[in-house]
Amino acid sequence: MNSNALNFRIPVQLANLTSLSTLYLSGCRLQGSVPYLPQLKVLDVSYNPRLNPDLTRMFQHQWPKLQKLRISYTNISGSISNAPMLVSLDAARCSIQGSLPSWIYNLKLLTNLDLSDNNFQGPISNSISNLKFLTNLDLSGNNFQGPIPGSICELISLRELYLDNTNITGTIPSCISNLHNLSIFSVYNNSIEGSVSLKSLINDLNLTIIDLSSNRLTVDIDQNISLYSKFKLEYLLLKSCNLKGLFPTFICKLTHLSSLHLSHNHLTGVIPSCISKLKNLASFGVSNNTLSGKISIEIGKKLSSFDSINLAGNQLSGSIPSSICSKSSRFFVRIIDLSNNRFSGVIPNTLGYCKNLEIIDLSNNRFSGVIPNTLGYCTSLQSLNLGSSNLTGNVPNEIEKLESLSVLQLQGNHLDGTLLNFISKLPSFVVLNLANNQFEGSIPTTLFGAHYSLSIISLRSNKFNGSIPDEIQNLNQLQILDLSHNNFSGHIPKQLGGYWMNLTGASQYLNEVYDIHLQMVINGIMLEFEKIYTYTTGLDLSWNMLDGNIPTEIGRLSELARLNLSHNHFSGNIPASIGDMSKLASLDLSFNRLSGQIPQSLTSLDSLGALNLSYNELSGQIPKGIHFSTLDGDGWAFVGNALLCGEPTKNVCEVEEDDQENYQEDTNEKLILYSIISLGFILGFWGLFLVMLIKKEKWWFPYWRFIDSTVAVIIRCIQSDTTT
Repeated sequence: MNSNALNFRIPVQLANLTSLSTLYLSGCRLQGSVPYLPQLKVLDVSYNPRLNPDLTRMFQHQWPKLQKLRISYTNISGSISNAPMLVSLDAARCSIQGSLPSWIYNLKLLTNLDLSDNNFQGPISNSISNLKFLTNLDLSGNNFQGPIPGSICELISLRELYLDNTNITGTIPSCISNLHNLSIFSVYNNSIEGSVSLKSLINDLNLTIIDLSSNRLTVDIDQNISLYSKFKLEYLLLKSCNLKGLFPTFICKLTHLSSLHLSHNHLTGVIPSCISKLKNLASFGVSNNTLSGKISIEIGKKLSSFDSINLAGNQLSGSIPSSICSKSSRFFVRIIDLSNNRFSGVIPNTLGYCKNLEIIDLSNNRFSGVIPNTLGYCTSLQSLNLGSSNLTGNVPNEIEKLESLSVLQLQGNHLDGTLLNFISKLPSFVVLNLANNQFEGSIPTTLFGAHYSLSIISLRSNKFNGSIPDEIQNLNQLQILDLSHNNFSGHIPKQLGGYWMNLTGASQYLNEVYDIHLQMVINGIMLEFEKIYTYTTGLDLSWNMLDGNIPTEIGRLSELARLNLSHNHFSGNIPASIGDMSKLASLDLSFNRLSGQIPQSLTSLDSLGALNLSYNELSGQIPKGIHFSTLDGDGWAFVGNALLCGEPTKNVCEVEEDDQENYQEDTNEKLILYSIISLGFILGFWGLFLVMLIKKEKWWFPYWRFIDSTVAVIIRCIQSDTTT
């Protein structure tokens, strides 16, 4: 009953079926708990995420016959007891936390234990040796601390050991060579250190799969290793294992080998032609080494039988052999990555034979000639990267047949022509990078009108001209638009900010599937983005002939991180709405004709890290802000604006004329007030004290008359000042 949408609780009445020994209910959308079914030998309720087996309650009575229990991808709790015959337990992906439960070590008849992809922490206990009959142990995908326990070497019946991605440290126990029945040893992606002898692993064990990839290990290779005839290794996976020296030729003796991955090491020399004689080899990866030499026709033919060809990041030279894609290989190869090498000559026309190709990356090589038009026959192609490969000529019109093409990267070549006319016919576009070529002409309105999914457009450093089409408002998933270093003219479309920057996270998919190469200038420095995230956003229109005002609507780009409008002919004021761009990290408006004051709203941009307003016609006092004032202590961000004043410039802000008059009036009024108070204090207190001291009553009345007249004079003065 596997994979049926039953969507109910397991009925307790099943206990009445006394002859029922096996029950498969995997992927049936079960709910609730598991009832007591003591007659079962095999119970499989895996892949029911709404099922909540309470193991303590479930096993409070004896399950005398139960041998196999699969409860993976359920929400279990409690512990297992009263299962004396249990030999196989699969509890993967059950969200179990904490240390490995002690009750596991009491299941002493277990031969198979799968606790992968949980959230176990702490060390792997030495008590694992209690399970002396284990043949298969899978603890991968957890978060353990500490090393592989030495007691694991006591499991002499062990055949398969998976400790991938478990955060384990330390070294591989030397006693592991005592596990003579071990056929699979996989410790991929941990922090294991030390040195490992490949010769010892191969000759002392009976392995079919070795995966030591992505640790801190140094795997020692003996070029003169002699192999025992019993050895039947099928998978040799040593990615990032600090391998050194020449490509190991003894690998050609591993006649059963089907998968070989030695990428991200320090291997040198040539790829031996004897690799082509490994009849079972179906997967081969040696990228990111220092391999050199040519790819022989024999190796090219062998590579054409693989699903993926990845020789990127080496020093391979010569021409790409035409045998790498032949008529016999058209149904195999999906990925070809020969990037970052020294290949020369022309790109072979035979690539068109690989009709199932989805990804081609030949970037950063030394080719000559043109893009072959036969690429138009690769109708499944999703990503084409020919960047920085010294290519010339036009882009063939046959490319318009690639209706599945999502990513086109042709940057850094010598290509010319008016390419954009046929790009509008490709409906699936997400990334378009044509930077640093010699393309010309205007941008057709259909480019922006038909490609709602476009996320990245880089046309920088070409000869494009004309205006920026208003249809740019249709690109509601746009993250990066770089039109810098061209001959565009006219105004920035006001519609620019209407819908743009409605980010949906498309770049996360791009990072996982394609290798995106992108350069942008930030604060005058060319930077290369190795990863494109949802927050990697930018608008660069610098070094063109754009004019007019910067539209107020630009402030609607609330998700924009980088804005560069420098080296144009913009005039008018800096829009105060830029202060609404709360994610802005870099702003460059230099070398324009902007005038007026710098908006106070810019001081609210706490995310701003780079600012350049130099060489404009700005005036007035530079606004102050706790963060804004720290952006340019040396004044370079404001240089070339003679009418700006205040820090960090040396120009002192003069007080306006009206402000000076008001200041003088306020000073006079304060002086009069203080004089009146002082006079009143002298006459009122000390005068009265003096009169009373001399005790002459005839002076009292003249004194009070004098006070009255003085007050009258003061009142008249105040009234006259008020009327004026």
